[in-house]
Parts: sequence; C-alpha cells; structure tokens
Amino acid sequence: MKRLRLVTALVTLISLLGLAGGAVFQSAAQAVGGGLQFVPLVEVAPDTPAAPGSTTTPDCTTPAPVFTYQFFHCYTPADMAAAYGVDRLHGEGITGAGQTIVIVDSYGSPTALSDLQFFSSTFGLPAPNLTIVYPNGKPTYNTKALKGAEVGWAEETSLDLEWAHAMAPDANLVLIAANPAETEGVQGFPSIFKGEQYAIAHYPGAVISQSFAVTEQSFNAAAQQQVAKFDQVYQQAVAAHMTVVSATGDSGTANTDKQGRLYPYPTAQWPASDPLVTAAGGTWLQSGWTWDPTISANDFYGCLATASDPNTCLAAYLNSTSGGNSEAVWKEDWLPAATGGGLSTLYATPSFQSGLPASLLQGHRGIPDLSWNAAVDGGALVYVTFPGVRAGWHVIGGTSAATPQIAATIALANQLAASMGKGPVGYLNPLLYQLPASDFNDTVPQTYGTGAGVVTLDSNAEFGSGVAGMSTTTGWDLTTGFGSPSAYNFVHDLVNALP
Repeated sequence: MKRLRLVTALVTLISLLGLAGGAVFQSAAQAVGGGLQFVPLVEVAPDTPAAPGSTTTPDCTTPAPVFTYQFFHCYTPADMAAAYGVDRLHGEGITGAGQTIVIVDSYGSPTALSDLQFFSSTFGLPAPNLTIVYPNGKPTYNTKALKGAEVGWAEETSLDLEWAHAMAPDANLVLIAANPAETEGVQGFPSIFKGEQYAIAHYPGAVISQSFAVTEQSFNAAAQQQVAKFDQVYQQAVAAHMTVVSATGDSGTANTDKQGRLYPYPTAQWPASDPLVTAAGGTWLQSGWTWDPTISANDFYGCLATASDPNTCLAAYLNSTSGGNSEAVWKEDWLPAATGGGLSTLYATPSFQSGLPASLLQGHRGIPDLSWNAAVDGGALVYVTFPGVRAGWHVIGGTSAATPQIAATIALANQLAASMGKGPVGYLNPLLYQLPASDFNDTVPQTYGTGAGVVTLDSNAEFGSGVAGMSTTTGWDLTTGFGSPSAYNFVHDLVNALP
C-alpha cells in the first residue's frame, strides 16, 4: 500500500506539472496497475521550467533550443568527461578511433540519427558514424502501442547513442534495434538474441552496451533454459574478444514480476547478474553543487498529497547549494529509484570474485561490478524530437546512463591497446578484479541536508518499497561494486594488464 501511495503522489505531481512522455512515471503506474513493467532502464526528469519573472537561477539551462529546469541539475559531455577524467584521455588522442560500440535496445527511435547529429554538433563533437540494424525488421513507430513502450525505448535509444558518442566521440556506433521489447519474461528475447548474435558475427572485438533487464525470478520454470541460451551468446562474445556491459536496474533490490507485482524480498536483475557480463550500477554525482534537502522524503510525499503547487515540495526536497564535489550511491527517493545491486539466485560466486569476503557474497554472484553516474538530479542532457515527448533537451538518468558511458570507456581502452599492438580488452571481469583501488572512486556513505532534511545515503533500498537494500560501504559493495572508474588511471592500467 505504501508503494501505491507513492505512485499516487507522483501521478498528482505529473498532472500538476503538465508532464508528457516521462517514461519513468509511465512504468511506475503500470507496474502498480498490474500491466506491463517495461524494461528500458531510463529515468526522465519531469519538466519543471523556471517560473516567468523568477529571480532564482535554474539548476539547469540547456543549450538551444533553451529549456530550463528549476530543480534538476544537468551535465554536458564536457562536464562528465572532466568529472571522471575522460578529458585527459581525449587530450592524449584516445577518443575511440577505430573501435565499435554496439548498443542493444528494442524498437530504436525514428529520429535516432538526426537527434544524435544535433547532439554532436551542439557540443562540438565529431560527426557520428552510426549503423542501424533491425534483426526482425524495422518496426512502425507507434506512441500508443504497448502503453507507450516504444516512447520509452526511443528515449533509451537516444540516451545510449548520444552518451556513448560523448565519451568515445570517434568510435563507430552500431544500434541493434530489436523488435519486440522484452516485458518481464521470455517473450522478447528471441529478437534480442538474434541481434546480439549478428553483432558478434559482424563486430568482433567491439563493446556491447545492454540497457535492458528483467528480474531473475521472472523466468520462473523457464529460467535455466532461457539463461542457457544467452550464456551461449555471451560465451561467443568472449571468444570474439568482446566486452559486454549491462545495467543493473533502477529499483534497488525491489523488483517486479511480469505482472508488475513486487517481490517482497531482495532480488537482482539479469543479464547484469551473468558472470560473463560486466554489471553497471549507478552513483549520484554532484559536481559543483551539493544536494541540501530541508524536508525528509516522507514529508516530501506528504507535501505532494496536499500542496496546490508541487514546486513548493520540490523546492524543499531538491534544494541545493553551489559548490562541492561528491559521489554517493544512487538513491533518489523523490522518484523513487535506486541503483540495482545484490546477490544473484542464478549464479554462484565466480572465480574472479573469490577475493571478496565470503560473508558478503554467501556463495552467490554479486553485482554490480562498477558504477557511473545514474542520477536524474544531475542527469545527462539528451536531445530528442520523436513523437510522444516534448521535442528538445531532456535531463535523463538511470543505470542506462551509466552503461553506455562505461562501454565507451572500454572502447577508449581498446584504442589504446591497439596503439600498443595489443588486442581488445574482451572479457573484462577477470581483469577488472585485478586492478588497483586507485583506479576507482570508492563510493561510501554520504550525508546531506539541513534540519529535518538530513539524510545519509548508505544503501540501495528503494524508498517506500519495504524491501531491504544492500549496504554501501568502504571498498567493494553490493550497491556500486568498486565505485566509478577514475578513467585515466583505469584505462591505462587496464591496457597494461592485457597480454
């Protein structure tokens, strides 16, 4: 019931703000209503433009066509590159040249290329080289089909393409646009399966970015059969010296079945849980600003239930101060959302995790392996023009934002490796767990806020779910893995570790 009240409060917020096409809110409402729980792991900031005549500086002002967000911060490619040290790699000429990043999504976007080109030219990036593959034929874009699923996937597609390009601007991009989408179960996997086999056959040595996920328990009796099929694909990827990166999910440990019903115990998302896949979790990067809530999450939802203007609630809960740099576990209770992470029920502890405490893993595969910014308040700027959403710039987060950027960072490593006469990184996990701690920004508990708003972010429990989260601790943990890569050291040490 508490989860239902949260969704009711968010629906009120959507109505009062006049939002359109926010995939995150569509998914939340449908899950509670027992409909399809769509799996693109994309979280879109609600439109909160600065009020006419306001003297308060918006937290985000986009490039042209200008749109302002009063309460949500945003990052450009230059901002993100500087925050993670990717700019130093670019300065050495390591930009992904000669490498390929394969993006796997369902449906794709009817404006994928033109939106990517506009994004690229706006930020002064090289013209993108994009190939689109439809393994089951090109779908007809329909904003109303499957309760808006194609709109969510189009947002996902633009996020993936634009931010893979942002971090590895000279890499070739391949979009595998599968049809239909997976909807918490086995129905859509044949198309994704076919698309990934195509990628392995045609782009050996590439990096695959997967922004889809399902709860491990969703397979029910079909689990081993379906997982075995994909394991064969991932084994083929290993043989083809490819790296596969997959998002861990946006609901912390509180995931649903194919009817949208919440599992009452901690669960993990697949395929991120597969040991042949590198699991990408989420952090909350606050670069040049600091979150300073003055009310608690409980009071925020109480405010939404009674306020005539939800901006008063957002102003108090998403209050911030200028200055400061921190990176916390991604847990935004106003959505509510949190980074996926936990223990797999499908896979035992793999050998590359044997050095982690047995008391933590309890014989299971633990995820994520590493993380990147996934926040919405402090999200990535994404440009879209497809029907079903406001045309223009949006602020988007989710572990789907983390995944393509981590994939792009591996593409940078592949370029450096090639320049040294080495092969591509390929199967990343065994190498990842041998890297020194200095290659990562360790994510530890962080405390924010003033007065009644003081809160410590120290787990990935999704607010209001009632499902226990995993603890964020010093060192490797089940919320952010090693933390985020310190890209310059990470790439150089990773390549040095290659034979």
